[in-house]
Amino acid sequence: MRRQIIQASIVAMAAGLSLCGSANAKPTYTTFDPPNALYTYPMSIHDGVIAGQYEDNTFINHGFMRTADGTIVTFDPPGSTGTYVLSMNSSGAIAGYADDSAFNGHAFVRNPDGTFTAIKPRTAVSTYAYGINAKGAVAGYYADAANGFHGFLRQANGRIKKFDIPGAQFMFVYGMNDASTIIGNYEDSSFATHGFLRTADGTITSFDPPGSTFTNPNVINNDGTIAGYEIDSSSVAHGFVRTADGTISVFDVPGALGTLAEGLNSNGEAVGYYLDSNYGAHGFLRRANGKIQLFDVPHSTGTFVQTLDSDHADHHAAVGFYDDSNNLAHGYIRTPQ
Repeated sequence: MRRQIIQASIVAMAAGLSLCGSANAKPTYTTFDPPNALYTYPMSIHDGVIAGQYEDNTFINHGFMRTADGTIVTFDPPGSTGTYVLSMNSSGAIAGYADDSAFNGHAFVRNPDGTFTAIKPRTAVSTYAYGINAKGAVAGYYADAANGFHGFLRQANGRIKKFDIPGAQFMFVYGMNDASTIIGNYEDSSFATHGFLRTADGTITSFDPPGSTFTNPNVINNDGTIAGYEIDSSSVAHGFVRTADGTISVFDVPGALGTLAEGLNSNGEAVGYYLDSNYGAHGFLRRANGKIQLFDVPHSTGTFVQTLDSDHADHHAAVGFYDDSNNLAHGYIRTPQ
């Protein structure tokens, strides 16, 4: 499941942005695919263990887990016609959703022993699990019969708390940290999309980078730092980092058509991808001090970065997928030396 690539006019060079090229690092790229995969999409990593989904040669999606030694295990919840993995915690529990024959989503947790737990709030028609934390709590959103969208937090004991954003037309949940702080976005009555965070006590805070018409927070770390992207009135995407005190830093790769932050580690370092003047995708790592390192998987025609290994943040191990000359997608892990 590939994120939408935003095509827009060239963004202006951000003032004070410094770049750190790849000359000072000699990274190792390890590529991988599950058996019979045409498209491989890693989504999460902890301590070298990677989880994600892939599309096979019959165009059906399945989940996978790749252990640190390279062993790949594939899986599907019972009754699935398509499996999508969105998060994994440090214990190896995996959260996502599976489509049924009517293309309704059913949220699940794949437990470390390989068993599955279904998640379905009452009144839900489709349910999507986007985050699972170290405590085993799961966050996501669901659609009801009236096509209304609502958030949920499922505690490790199975209790489900549903919530809504006041005044929202639609809302979506995209992540959660170990403190059960949930992030996502919502559309208001004027069709503007705003970011939000919800703390464990139910307090909801809305936020937007300056000039944003569409705010998309993608990830939150245990310090409460959030990374994502926003779209301005000229339809240009810019990356942003929001610290726990509410300070928002917007950044761009100079000359890019769009910059999207997708992952974040415990050091406040963000990863993602940007589009060049030919709409080619390339990876970046933004240090906490604002310096940006650019990179590409060797021989790729497009590099996309999804996440960093939070359990080994000092290693800056980045995970994502790349396109080859046949436009097939493969997983990779990038480990600086």
